[in-house]
Amino acid sequence: MKRCKKLKSELPSMKRCTKLKMAMKRRKKLKSELPAMKRCTKLESELPDSVISYIFSKLALKDLVKTSALSKRWVHEWGLRTDLNFDLHTMFDSNTIQVPNTFPLYQRLHFQSEFATRLDQFMLHYKGAIIHSIRVKFPLVNPLHGDAISNAINRLISKGIAKGVKRIELLLSSYSVTSYILPLTLLSGNHSLTYLHLQDCLVAEPLDYCTGFNNLTTLVLDLISVTPKLVQSMCSIWTHLVDLTLDACRYPSDLIINHSTLLRLNIVNCKVYIRSCLTIIASNLSSFEYSCNDDYQVHPINIQAHMLSKFSFRGIEFFKPVGFSGLKNVTTIVLDGEIENLSMDILPYLFSECLQLEDVTFKNFRHMSSIEIITGPKLRHLKIIDCGWADYSPSEIAIDAFNLSSFEYSAHIPRIISITAPKLLKVFWNASPGRKTPHLLDPIARLSHIENLSMIILTSQIEELTKVLVRFQNLRQLELLIEGGYDPSRDYFWILDIAMASQHLQKLSLTVSYSNSIFLAVHFFLT
Repeated sequence: MKRCKKLKSELPSMKRCTKLKMAMKRRKKLKSELPAMKRCTKLESELPDSVISYIFSKLALKDLVKTSALSKRWVHEWGLRTDLNFDLHTMFDSNTIQVPNTFPLYQRLHFQSEFATRLDQFMLHYKGAIIHSIRVKFPLVNPLHGDAISNAINRLISKGIAKGVKRIELLLSSYSVTSYILPLTLLSGNHSLTYLHLQDCLVAEPLDYCTGFNNLTTLVLDLISVTPKLVQSMCSIWTHLVDLTLDACRYPSDLIINHSTLLRLNIVNCKVYIRSCLTIIASNLSSFEYSCNDDYQVHPINIQAHMLSKFSFRGIEFFKPVGFSGLKNVTTIVLDGEIENLSMDILPYLFSECLQLEDVTFKNFRHMSSIEIITGPKLRHLKIIDCGWADYSPSEIAIDAFNLSSFEYSAHIPRIISITAPKLLKVFWNASPGRKTPHLLDPIARLSHIENLSMIILTSQIEELTKVLVRFQNLRQLELLIEGGYDPSRDYFWILDIAMASQHLQKLSLTVSYSNSIFLAVHFFLT
C-alpha cells in the first residue's frame, strides 16, 4: 500500500516527464525538417503561379494533399487544379492500376464504394473556378451496387459543365451486362465542351431534347452499341463534329452516318457479330480508317464522300464488300491483311479507278502471283510490306512509275524484279527474308541514280553489297541494319570498305543486331 501511495504521488511528475520528452522529440523533428521547409518557402516565393499549377497538374490526387503541409499558400492550391484525373492509381495510396479479376467480389465492391466516396469528397472541397478537363477511369463491378459511383460521376460532370469543362473522358469497364448510363441532358446546353470520349457506357435516350454542343468537334465511342437512332440523334445535335472514332463498337443493324461537317472518321477494331452495312455520307470527309479483327468477314461499306483523300483498310476482304467506287479522288491508300490475291483482285482495278493516287501501301497480303504495277503520273510513294508467303510469293514484280520518288519493299524477294522509276530518290530494301535467293541486290544495283538507301541485310551479304555500292554515283545517305552481325573472329574494316564504295556518300548509319538486341550503332558524317 505504501508503494502504491508513493507511485500515486509521483504520477504527475511522470506525466510531466513524458510530455517533456514528446516536446523534445517534436522539436528535434521540426529542427530536422526546417531546411526542407525553408526550401519550400523559397520555392514558393520564386515560382510563378503558372509553374506551380503545372507542377500540381502532374501530381496524383493522393499526393496533392501532402503539399498542404509544406506551405500555407499550398493548403488550398491543390484544390485549384484545372485538369482532373480520377483512376485507381491517383485515388488510392497503392500503385493500383486496375482491380484484379482474382479479387473476391466484396473486395472489388470495396474499391468501387471507396472510389465513389473519395471522388465526392474531392469535389466537395474543390474551389477552382475553371475546369479544363475531366478523366474518370474505373472498372464498374456490379451495377446493383453502382448507384453511388453513378451519382458521383453525374455530380462531377455537372460541376465540370458549370465550370466550363472542355474535355471529358469516361473510360469505364463493366464486369456485368449493364453499364453506366450517361444522361446526355447533363451535357445539354453546354457551349465549352470540345472533346468527349465514352467507353463502355450507355447513352440515355431519347436525345431529341438535347441542345447545345456548339463546340463539340471530337467524339470517341469505345465498346458501345451504336444503334441507328443513336447515330441519327448524334448527327442532328452535334452539328459541328469534325472527328468521329468508333472503337471496338457493336453495330446491331445497318448504319448510316450522314454528317456534312465530318472531316475524319475512324471505325476501328470492330468484329462482325451481325453483317450490318455501313453507309458513309459525308461531303467534307477527308480521312477514313476501317479495321476489323474478324477472321472471316468484314462489314459491307458504302462510301459517298467525294472529298475523301486518305483511306486505310484492314480486314480479311476488300474487293467485294467495299470496292473502289467510293475512292475516286483518294490520294493515299493503305490496304492491310486481305486474303485476296493482290495481283488479280486489287491491282487491275486500283490504278484505273483511283486516278489521283500518290501514296500506296500494301501490307500483309497473303496471296501474290506475278505483279505488274503500271501507274499514272501521280504516284510518288509505294510500299510493299510483309506480303506473300513462301509458297505464295510473286515470281515477278514489274514497277513502272515515272514520278515515283520513294519505294519500300520488305517481303519475299521474287526471282525477277524490274523497277522503272527515273525520279526515284529514296529506297528501303529488306533483303533478309530472301537469304536463300541468289542476287538479292541486283534490283537495287540497277537504281544507280538514288540518293538515299536504307537496307536490312545479313552479314553474308556485306561483300556483295560493297560491290554493288560502287555503282551509286549519287548516293548521299546510307542506312544499314545488319542482322546476326556479331562475329568475334571478324574485324570491322568492312565498314571502311562500305564508306569508300560510294564517292559522294555524306552520311553512313550502321546498326548491327545480334539475338534481337543492338550490338553496335554508329553514325558517320563524311566530307
